[in-house]
Amino acid sequence: MSLARCGAEHDAPPPRFARAAPVLISRAMGAVLRDDEHEARTKRAIHAAVARVPFYAKQSLAVPGEAAPLADVLASVPLLTPSRVRPTLPKVWLPEGRDAKAELASGKISVIETGLGDARVRVLWDGAWWRAQERRALAVNAEIARSLAGELGPYKEAALWVPERGTGSCGAGDPAFEDRLEGTRLHLNSRQDPTFWSEAVMTRMLDELALHETVGLLADPFYLDVLARHAATLGRRLDVRGFVALTRALTTGAHREAFARVFSKSPVQVYAAREAGVLFVETDEETMQHAPFGTHVELLRARVPTPGAEDVALVVVTTLDRDVQPLVRYVLGDLVQISPAPPTYTTVPAIRTVEGKLDDAVIRPDGAIVTPGALDRAMAASGARAYQVVQTDAAEVEVEVVGAPPDAARAALSGLLAGMNVSARAATAIAVEPNGKYRSSRRKAGINAPSNAFEGEGA
Repeated sequence: MSLARCGAEHDAPPPRFARAAPVLISRAMGAVLRDDEHEARTKRAIHAAVARVPFYAKQSLAVPGEAAPLADVLASVPLLTPSRVRPTLPKVWLPEGRDAKAELASGKISVIETGLGDARVRVLWDGAWWRAQERRALAVNAEIARSLAGELGPYKEAALWVPERGTGSCGAGDPAFEDRLEGTRLHLNSRQDPTFWSEAVMTRMLDELALHETVGLLADPFYLDVLARHAATLGRRLDVRGFVALTRALTTGAHREAFARVFSKSPVQVYAAREAGVLFVETDEETMQHAPFGTHVELLRARVPTPGAEDVALVVVTTLDRDVQPLVRYVLGDLVQISPAPPTYTTVPAIRTVEGKLDDAVIRPDGAIVTPGALDRAMAASGARAYQVVQTDAAEVEVEVVGAPPDAARAALSGLLAGMNVSARAATAIAVEPNGKYRSSRRKAGINAPSNAFEGEGA
């Protein structure tokens, strides 16, 4: 492992895991109730934030009363970007009467970093809030709800993603099994970059899934891809009784193929953000439904062409139950494809796919936005095991490809990236970012999406 990565900040709770109290899940959660008060709840959350949280109160916003339509209330608050949050201090984000310094000192809340590049931002973290909303939201998926309710035995879960702070070490072995337990959750990984995992470490992870009697596995698809390929070489399968949920990164077609070799069920896609909680959960092969009670989501449709993807929108979120740093109209920077399926639990439309970050999309010379999801669907024809598409100039794209001929990658992308020069080269592996995240595509600084590329921008 590179020493430069030791001690890096991660999207994680503070050092040393708190022994979380178990969250009881009722069997009735198999049928999550529709939030018929969703829009009223959203308006109340906005009014409370504007009235009680210093960051909003000092802006003197003229927000219509709760009798006004939700659209009018939302329109009265400007979009909130990471760049506006970045220079702020913790004290402006707690409701009046709360002492940020004291709560940080006590460990009740902490500061984490999330995002990449210009979207990187520090936010306040409340672990108790996260655990409660996560369990509630995951129950939108019927299979996960049954697992949470104990139908497959006492619910225990394992997590596989960027290591949590306080667990990783450089030049030393893994922390003991007991030291990686957080209540009923086992953290499998303590190493920053999965390309540095040894066979012994990966075999230990497979063994611990069984030892822990894992019912649910929550994983970053890139990390799980590495472990799944190791399991396949050993002729082993993932010892998970209930479900595998994929979150935190774009799941590629190559990832899905690797998972299918070692797990009999289709993984469940979960769209979550560390700043806001779980937003959407997959409920069938083509639909992700908005999880009720935690957020309101605006989907700002693209005004420019999006070749390879349909009905693309930019995600803007308002939190409803986050009393520590409530976010109103926060631009997450993620792109999705809106689903034609009717919404089930709130008035927020369902989505078909999470298409990745706008910052990771390719911007063609004609202004079209090619999403990371569209790039991946095109790359499926190349047979690549892994790849990274990098836009280096307005009309130049470079592709590193693992496990497939460079010419195949170039041919797969040529139609999608019309008007651009595509060059490709073979690679042995794709490196993760300094914070441990894997990006299947990215573009260099200075190549920006067209202004007002989405409805509502500038509001």
